[in-house]
Amino acid sequence: MNKNYMIYPLKYMRITCRYDEGSHKGHNVNVTDYKDYPIDDAGIDTGCDPIYCPCDEMKVVAIRGLNNPSVTNTVWLVSTSKVITPTFVDNVFMTLTHSNDSDLQNIYIGKTFKRGEIITYEGKDGTQANHIHIVCGRGYADTWIENSNHKWVIKGDSKLPEEVFFVDKSFTQILNNGNLNWEYLKEETIDIIGNPVNRDTSVEQVEVLIDNLNLRESPSTTSKRIGYIKKGIYNVLDKKDNEEYTWFKVENYWIANNPSWTKYYPKTEVFPKLIFTCDKTGKYLIYLEKGNKLYLNK
Repeated sequence: MNKNYMIYPLKYMRITCRYDEGSHKGHNVNVTDYKDYPIDDAGIDTGCDPIYCPCDEMKVVAIRGLNNPSVTNTVWLVSTSKVITPTFVDNVFMTLTHSNDSDLQNIYIGKTFKRGEIITYEGKDGTQANHIHIVCGRGYADTWIENSNHKWVIKGDSKLPEEVFFVDKSFTQILNNGNLNWEYLKEETIDIIGNPVNRDTSVEQVEVLIDNLNLRESPSTTSKRIGYIKKGIYNVLDKKDNEEYTWFKVENYWIANNPSWTKYYPKTEVFPKLIFTCDKTGKYLIYLEKGNKLYLNK
């Protein structure tokens, strides 16, 4: 998709508890102060389905409970740029609760995920059956707070999940939608741009490793998004550090560098060489450093 839509993060939607049911009611029903609106999704079956990054990029801003049996595992993520939701355009947060310790060992504060990358999996840390507990909202959030019902809820501008997530039918198969009024994402044309070149050690180059790396008009995550760049190798025309990225100018646009989706090739200096052969001793290579001279006498 060309625009930065926020889409539902599982490939199979099977909501087993919505925000106004069961233990979730205390999060928002008859509350006088802090509310959130969680849903539980158990995926396609009793296993551990993956949860995918639902927008162009999200950053981990907090982790609670990892390797601590008295606190339920929860990961807070915030989008690194504004996203389009069914009800607003802004930065969004999302929390994921109940993943197992083993699925969070490589997650750390500051780690970023690109659209479609797996963040974590359903689990049963702090619960009896594998599922993921999702809370989402507008802006930034990185902690809990106890509300008037003595429920620990996300401290932030929490929203109903159907106000934050589109459902992309080409990505998510609906098994149980929880009788919520989801808005479905309409198909749109994806602009794929770029003319990869051959590897050339005499110039700086960058290789694009993924299919959905954004092309930007300028070196910033808030600049206009042009489309996706085609996978392959490109000559680096300019380079700038901005925000948390090094940005490369390729062709007429900019891409952010990250080892997860690009590979940088610095220019390799090539020294001149002279090759000559001798009937008795064979073949020799003579390498000259820059500025040195070689004199041959007949």
